[in-house]
Amino acid sequence: MESLALAVTILVSPAMFGGPIALLLSLFRPDQMSGFRRIFILVLALPSSVIGIFLIIENISRGSTTVGALGLSTGLGALWQLKRHRRQTP
Repeated sequence: MESLALAVTILVSPAMFGGPIALLLSLFRPDQMSGFRRIFILVLALPSSVIGIFLIIENISRGSTTVGALGLSTGLGALWQLKRHRRQTP
């Protein structure tokens, strides 16, 4: 049972925490964004979006669908902000 709980935690954590953290990092002083911060945002936002899609499609429960929607929307929002500020800064 402990291994099942660990597997669920590993699957749900990037969607629950990675997307919102990536979105906050992309919104905080976007004009002073370094290359390391861009890569860190990508590392957090891409798995959050992919796992969010997985949780929505699998339709396990309402809670997992909600966490998946949170991960997907914040992950895509962070990627959108990253792309938008990439164009504005030289």
